[in-house]
Amino acid sequence: MKLTSTIRTLNSIVLFSLMCITSSVYAQVSLPERNPCKLSFRAGAMSNNGDNAANLRLRTSGDVMYTINLDYAAVGEAELVTDLLHFRGAGMSLQTAALYARPEFKVSGSLPTNAGDHRVGLTQLEMVRAALVFTFNGTDPYVMFELPYHSNHEAVLGICGMIARTEKTTMTSYATDSLGITSIKGDFCQALGVTFGWNWRIGDSGWVFGLNGEVMFVVNKSHLVTFETDENSIYG
Repeated sequence: MKLTSTIRTLNSIVLFSLMCITSSVYAQVSLPERNPCKLSFRAGAMSNNGDNAANLRLRTSGDVMYTINLDYAAVGEAELVTDLLHFRGAGMSLQTAALYARPEFKVSGSLPTNAGDHRVGLTQLEMVRAALVFTFNGTDPYVMFELPYHSNHEAVLGICGMIARTEKTTMTSYATDSLGITSIKGDFCQALGVTFGWNWRIGDSGWVFGLNGEVMFVVNKSHLVTFETDENSIYG
């Protein structure tokens, strides 16, 4: 009797184990909803544009003797991107960013007799920019950053604008004593333009390489900085 009971118990255990092994469990796993907002922080360097330099001219002849421009400076930026629309392989987003830097004003001589760079001032540069961006690709029905599927490339095109200003500007003794500069005034500068670019996914990885740029033109003849010289200075 004991042997028969033991055999029955073993048979029950084996049968239960086989049922556990051969049974399949089905479950549906849903991906979390993608956050439409993304906040990022960046740092880089700001260069200058020679076409935007201020000219110091001799009052007697009008010849350009010096040019004043912003020097290279470190830049910090925070950007918020908000997804507005996704339709197959196309998307639309709103990008807003705030930039901060503390560049120097450098003066350069245009003649060998006054060649050399000198610092004439230090300012605080603040910029707010926004862009309405459209992204699209011609082959994949998915956008670049999406789950569970994504495209491997996309084109970027949009319209953009910015408002910048300088404030808390200080001058050096070289600016006041040697050049006769009496004030460096900051103002609001507005610009509108276009943004464009192209993004590639590196293989099947999560890394993306992109080339993007913006071209903007000043509106309302606004100036970022105004320089003024003393009436007794030989430069105007």
